[in-house]
Amino acid sequence: MNLKRIERLPLFLGALLLIIFAKPNLLGMVVGIFLIIIGETIRIWAAGHLQKNETLTVTGPYAYVKNPLYIGTILITTGFCILADNIYLLALATFMFCFYYIPYKKRVEGERLGKIFGKRFEDYDQKVPEYLPNWTPYTGEKVSWQFKSFIENSEEGILFLNVAGVLLILSRPYWNVIF
Repeated sequence: MNLKRIERLPLFLGALLLIIFAKPNLLGMVVGIFLIIIGETIRIWAAGHLQKNETLTVTGPYAYVKNPLYIGTILITTGFCILADNIYLLALATFMFCFYYIPYKKRVEGERLGKIFGKRFEDYDQKVPEYLPNWTPYTGEKVSWQFKSFIENSEEGILFLNVAGVLLILSRPYWNVIF
């Protein structure tokens, strides 16, 4: 079995548990869906600027914050847990994200980007915050959002999974009627 698939297993298990134990309520629906939309909007914006290993991406949301995809993911995860009314999975996901995923990715991506882009990455790494955006952009460089990058970064798949997840959670109270 491929290592990437094994690494994704907790994610799929968490999503399955979230759907199975979902008990959506009106306030949770409003807040949860709002956070999911904001998170996915940030991810779409970021994915349309990201050109992995080709250029150091410093435009779009990357001009203000180093990890916009993570910010979007955190908002989406929080939104799903609120939508499903599951504080336990929210606590577990937050713990795993903060104490495993972020340190691991920071080390691996930092080393990779440092090797590829050298001093330019070092400057960017020092001047751009990880998660709380700057008010002013890192650079005045302008690059337009590109649909091609959005597709190359597989964000359409994430968008589909988010829509499917919302529909599954919202339909959960009716499963007893159907099945």
